[in-house]
Amino acid sequence: MGNRQPPDILSGSFNEQLYGLFAQCPAPMAILKSREGIFEVINPQFIKILGYRNVLNKPLIDAWPEFHRYWGDVSSRVFDRGESIYHYSYAAEADWKDNGTTSVAYFDFVFSPHINAEGIVDGIVVSGLDVTNRVVTLTMLARQELVLKSVTEAAATALWMIDVHGDITYVSQAWVRWTGKPFETHLGRGWLNSVVEEDREHVFHRFALYFAAKKVYNIDFRIISDHGDLQWIAATGKPRYSADGEFEGYAGSCMDITERKETESHLKESEQRFRKIADTAPVFIWMADTSGKTSFFNKSWLDFTGKTFEESVNTHETEELHPDDKEKVYSIYATAFEKQAEYYLEFKLRRYDGVYRDIGMKSVPRYSPEGEFEGYIGSGMDITETKEHEQIKNEFIGMASHELKTPITSIKAYVQLLLSIYKDHEDEDFLKKSLSTINKQINRLTRLITDLLDVSKIESGRLSLNSEVFVLNDLLKECIDEVQYTAPHHDIVLEEEARYSVYADRDRIAQVITNLLTNAIKYSPETDRIDVSIKNNNGHVRVTVHDYGIGISKTEQEKIFNRFYRVEGRNEQTFSGFGIGLYVAAEIIRRHKGTIWVDSEKGKESFFSFELPMVDDEV
Repeated sequence: MGNRQPPDILSGSFNEQLYGLFAQCPAPMAILKSREGIFEVINPQFIKILGYRNVLNKPLIDAWPEFHRYWGDVSSRVFDRGESIYHYSYAAEADWKDNGTTSVAYFDFVFSPHINAEGIVDGIVVSGLDVTNRVVTLTMLARQELVLKSVTEAAATALWMIDVHGDITYVSQAWVRWTGKPFETHLGRGWLNSVVEEDREHVFHRFALYFAAKKVYNIDFRIISDHGDLQWIAATGKPRYSADGEFEGYAGSCMDITERKETESHLKESEQRFRKIADTAPVFIWMADTSGKTSFFNKSWLDFTGKTFEESVNTHETEELHPDDKEKVYSIYATAFEKQAEYYLEFKLRRYDGVYRDIGMKSVPRYSPEGEFEGYIGSGMDITETKEHEQIKNEFIGMASHELKTPITSIKAYVQLLLSIYKDHEDEDFLKKSLSTINKQINRLTRLITDLLDVSKIESGRLSLNSEVFVLNDLLKECIDEVQYTAPHHDIVLEEEARYSVYADRDRIAQVITNLLTNAIKYSPETDRIDVSIKNNNGHVRVTVHDYGIGISKTEQEKIFNRFYRVEGRNEQTFSGFGIGLYVAAEIIRRHKGTIWVDSEKGKESFFSFELPMVDDEV
């Protein structure tokens, strides 16, 4: 197309100089003669618009049929009135860059009267201006405005604009939907009619204040729809300015915050309930944030310390702690906080009158509904009287147990003497059986008294250990033989992989083994076998006593090593004993830096195990 030669563009009578101007002009130009619009002169740019057609001396209907529908109005106005007529954004397709690529360009045309020497309009001068960039820009703006409008109308947020007088000039469809009122009713100051009457004066006063100061405007208020539905709105507005810096009003948005307000209300009610419960509770309650600083103390705590809420919170330390307990308390607290683990502490706390009291405190980590760590909450109480009563009880148990040992020892000696005297008397079977029964019961009573004494020693911190190196297998066999003698109806089977030495108190470990064996026999009355194993477990010696008795539920397993706790059998049958044997056994193992535990299933079997560090024989 670029090699095509345009037809002649000038009649022989036309001035050559004028032709040069037409030909070199970058804008499309032509002269049309008579009302038919016959092309008398045309330049190359205009020929491109017409598609390189040969149009000289041809009427417009043939030369430019695409424009013919406008020609009647143009020619009549130019010829009859002598006016210049404008035609905008005419689209013409051509190879405008002469690179073989066809594209569309847009032109604004001016149709001006051509006046001859006699002053009569005898034709029309057509000149065009390339406005492609303007049309493309306006098209893009129109598209963007359409997209913006679509987004605005579809958005859940309401948008609005206010002029320099403070009157609404625009609200989006979201506001119209919320209020149920037509768009026009909100213009000017009409939007205030949708604000709840109790909020209206405050909302407008705040708006007027910020509008006058040209500051950013933020406020929460309620609106009511035509159907009577209440809705919380958060409104934000910012002043807007022209390119010259002139104030033009405000633009802003409104967001529906009804759900947030309801949540805040529920949280506030929940917090008020918590504070009321916490303040009426007869225990101490406190809370700490994620940094470890205290954020709450209830009334019981404040009454006890005699300090105000403000004096107590926002600190990592408590002045009322006894100096001897500070290092222990803060160390345990810091360790638990780092691991986000619960903990229990007993410490002395100074009361408002200066007297130190014993406090028991349990604390647990707090988490948000999303699982985020939010700090700690703890509760405690004054346990001074409880500890005093506990001390009196322990002293009594210790004293009573000690006093009981003397007569029982004497009784046992006489019973053993009588058994020795009558052991060869074949005619005294009843007497010998009676004495054997008495001897067994004395042994059982001795173990109970020993356990009571041990509880007293544990509670007072006087349980001592006389450790030595010995082979645990040998001790295990001795204990099995001793218990087997008293339980002929059960077969106690030992399984051992090798010989293992430990550094421990031989008598105390024997006490643990005997307790586990006697318990296994006691709680499996309908079976006749107890399995015992000893093996190496990663440098620790593990001893396991396996019975096939009544089993222990998961709930009971958590309490089995507690003091005075006893497992119940079928039909709530309660077995004899004080429930302190396993408590003492667990304390003995813990003081040897070992571990003790139970694995069991209700109604089937139980595995009681303990582990001690293994040592070489030479240690």
